[in-house]
Amino acid sequence: MMAESEPIKRLHADVKKFLEVYKVLSPEGRAQFEAQMAGAIKNQDEKSKKLYYALLKAAKDGKDIAEAIEEMKKAT
Repeated sequence: MMAESEPIKRLHADVKKFLEVYKVLSPEGRAQFEAQMAGAIKNQDEKSKKLYYALLKAAKDGKDIAEAIEEMKKAT
Protein backbone atom coordinates (compact mmCIF):
# COMPACT_ATOMS: atom_id res chain seq x y z
CA MET A 1 0.00 0.00 0.00
CA MET A 2 1.31 3.43 -0.92
CA ALA A 3 1.98 5.98 1.78
CA GLU A 4 -0.54 8.78 1.91
CA SER A 5 0.62 12.03 0.42
CA GLU A 6 1.25 15.03 2.67
CA PRO A 7 -1.85 16.95 1.47
CA ILE A 8 -4.04 13.92 2.25
CA LYS A 9 -2.49 13.56 5.72
CA ARG A 10 -2.99 17.25 6.34
CA LEU A 11 -6.60 17.08 5.17
CA HIS A 12 -7.25 14.19 7.57
CA ALA A 13 -5.61 16.10 10.44
CA ASP A 14 -7.54 19.30 9.68
CA VAL A 15 -10.89 17.51 9.34
CA LYS A 16 -10.22 15.54 12.54
CA LYS A 17 -9.45 18.74 14.46
CA PHE A 18 -12.54 20.49 13.06
CA LEU A 19 -14.82 17.59 14.03
CA GLU A 20 -13.27 17.30 17.51
CA VAL A 21 -13.62 21.02 18.23
CA TYR A 22 -17.18 21.17 16.90
CA LYS A 23 -18.20 18.17 19.00
CA VAL A 24 -17.20 19.81 22.30
CA LEU A 25 -18.82 23.18 21.65
CA SER A 26 -22.02 24.08 23.49
CA PRO A 27 -25.10 24.82 21.37
CA GLU A 28 -24.39 28.55 21.87
CA GLY A 29 -20.75 28.01 20.93
CA ARG A 30 -21.77 26.13 17.81
CA ALA A 31 -24.11 28.92 16.74
CA GLN A 32 -21.38 31.51 17.28
CA PHE A 33 -18.83 29.37 15.46
CA GLU A 34 -21.17 28.84 12.51
CA ALA A 35 -21.86 32.59 12.29
CA GLN A 36 -18.12 33.34 12.33
CA MET A 37 -17.49 30.68 9.70
CA ALA A 38 -20.25 32.05 7.46
CA GLY A 39 -18.70 35.51 7.70
CA ALA A 40 -15.23 34.18 7.02
CA ILE A 41 -16.21 32.27 3.87
CA LYS A 42 -18.73 34.68 2.34
CA ASN A 43 -16.09 36.08 -0.05
CA GLN A 44 -14.69 32.67 -0.99
CA ASP A 45 -15.33 31.02 -4.35
CA GLU A 46 -18.30 28.66 -4.72
CA LYS A 47 -16.19 25.51 -4.55
CA SER A 48 -14.64 26.59 -1.24
CA LYS A 49 -18.06 27.49 0.18
CA LYS A 50 -19.41 24.06 -0.80
CA LEU A 51 -16.45 22.36 0.89
CA TYR A 52 -16.90 24.32 4.12
CA TYR A 53 -20.63 23.72 4.22
CA ALA A 54 -20.17 20.00 3.52
CA LEU A 55 -17.67 19.81 6.38
CA LEU A 56 -20.00 21.70 8.70
CA LYS A 57 -22.94 19.46 7.76
CA ALA A 58 -20.82 16.37 8.42
CA ALA A 59 -19.89 17.77 11.84
CA LYS A 60 -23.55 18.51 12.64
CA ASP A 61 -24.52 14.99 11.54
CA GLY A 62 -21.85 13.41 13.77
CA LYS A 63 -19.93 11.88 10.86
CA ASP A 64 -16.41 10.53 11.28
CA ILE A 65 -13.33 11.77 9.41
CA ALA A 66 -13.69 9.45 6.41
CA GLU A 67 -17.40 10.23 6.09
CA ALA A 68 -16.75 13.96 6.34
CA ILE A 69 -14.10 13.80 3.60
CA GLU A 70 -16.48 11.77 1.45
CA GLU A 71 -19.18 14.46 1.91
CA MET A 72 -16.63 17.09 0.87
CA LYS A 73 -15.75 15.09 -2.24
CA LYS A 74 -19.44 14.82 -3.17
CA ALA A 75 -19.86 18.58 -2.75
CA THR A 76 -17.31 19.46 -5.41
